[in-house]
Amino acid sequence: MHPKMPRFRTHFFRPWLVACFLGVLMSTQNACSEDRIVFHGFSYNPAVDSPDIELLDCLYGETLGTHTAHEVQTGQARRGECFNGAGKILLGDSLYVKWRDKNTQKVYEDRVDLRSRLPSPKEMHKQDIYFLIDNNQLYVYLIPDSDWDTKRNHRPVGKPANGPDGREYLDVKTLYPDNAPPKVRGGWPSARAAREAAERGKP
Repeated sequence: MHPKMPRFRTHFFRPWLVACFLGVLMSTQNACSEDRIVFHGFSYNPAVDSPDIELLDCLYGETLGTHTAHEVQTGQARRGECFNGAGKILLGDSLYVKWRDKNTQKVYEDRVDLRSRLPSPKEMHKQDIYFLIDNNQLYVYLIPDSDWDTKRNHRPVGKPANGPDGREYLDVKTLYPDNAPPKVRGGWPSARAAREAAERGKP
């Protein structure tokens, strides 16, 4: 610095530069967040799909529901409280689920990184993220939007059924775990019993 330059200019310049940088960063983050606000759904039904488990905690993304990820992961959140529905909401980049096996009283938890598993925000429009617990394994599915008239996104003939019970007619994608074979899971006890009987009857 030039010896005759007033010192106040240096003090003014540095905070101003930092303020500008933070302003640009926040604007960029806000724009990115707005780009990820999509009409889609997130749902689950452990009472039907997994009657042998007790849902303790779950969190989709960082902004949905009543609690933050930190509150859920440190046990501060109320048990089983999680967003369940659809709307124009922020696309989540993660899913955290914690549950108890009622038979063994053992507690399990799992975290899924959805960033590399979900399609683009534009492609996510009207799709539904659905999770269920089967044999203490977390399964996460992407259920497409559909209609009966055009059979849009219905399962192609010959392709194995996949996903939660009642959605066998749709072309459901398994998001987690990786490389899980197609299978219909969950549903009412009568539906599960019928599927198991059909499996046993196969040659």
